[in-house]
Amino acid sequence: MMYSALTTLIYEIRTGEGNKMTVINITGCQMFEDEIVEIIYSDPKIDDVIIIENSDCNGIAKKLNDVGISYQIIPFEKMPLILKDTDRNYIVTINILSISLHGDPASLRDHVYSNVKDISQYSNGILLFYGLCGNVLKQIENDLNSLSCPVSILKDNDGKTVDDCIGAVVGGRKSFLKMVSSFNRKNTLVMTPMWINNWKKMFKYSGFIEHIDDIETAKFVLDTMGYENVVKINNRSPHIKNYKDKVEEFADLFGLNVLEIEGNRKIIHDSYKNFRDTVMTNNCVTSINASNTTRVYPQSRTELQYSQ
Repeated sequence: MMYSALTTLIYEIRTGEGNKMTVINITGCQMFEDEIVEIIYSDPKIDDVIIIENSDCNGIAKKLNDVGISYQIIPFEKMPLILKDTDRNYIVTINILSISLHGDPASLRDHVYSNVKDISQYSNGILLFYGLCGNVLKQIENDLNSLSCPVSILKDNDGKTVDDCIGAVVGGRKSFLKMVSSFNRKNTLVMTPMWINNWKKMFKYSGFIEHIDDIETAKFVLDTMGYENVVKINNRSPHIKNYKDKVEEFADLFGLNVLEIEGNRKIIHDSYKNFRDTVMTNNCVTSINASNTTRVYPQSRTELQYSQ
């Protein structure tokens, strides 16, 4: 990357010259919209929220409106100017990627990697709201450990990356397996609010159906695979609406029994809090260490490395 106002700005952020704010980015799948909103809503340390503008950002913008969280929607290329003009201490930027990427694992991997590389230019840390997604993101932290900011992904209490959006909201792999065992070997679909809102698309991307409105094939597939139940995960988030009704409609359509379980988002909250605190602490230490140094602007991004 050529020397520019952006490299100057990020150097100032990371060395304590000029603005001493911390910028953490959340890049996540649309299927994690509700959990991202819950994180933002529950963190009083956040001074400002910026949504990176793209074709998939409207859903999370509406949900932030629903819970009374103010935000800006900013195109990626305008981020340097926005960050340079702010006096905030802690900013969270949000980058939502389409659920359609699940239809092509290789494309999912490429899109996540390229987005993280771009966003690292103006972030002190990036937290991925993704799971393993068929193992395509299994090595992302190692693969991108040379970036100028740390990259982390949702992990369970054993330090293992969560499998997917279902595992993340039921407490991780062990909790998921315990839940499955309670179904007495009966095949069961687990539906988060985002899953039930997008089940036609997800059935298509998962290979259940070829066309999004092919309900008869979907019925045939679920019947052939022996599905008997659909699970509703109890959720008290204020922005989630009509979840119970939609699960019951789905169950009626496919002749399934409705089961209920308690959700457990501790993994998500812990992953975020631990990452936030680590990044903010390291950013503060870096600023203090740089306070007595001579200011020399870097000529390339390779010179923007900072202590993690």
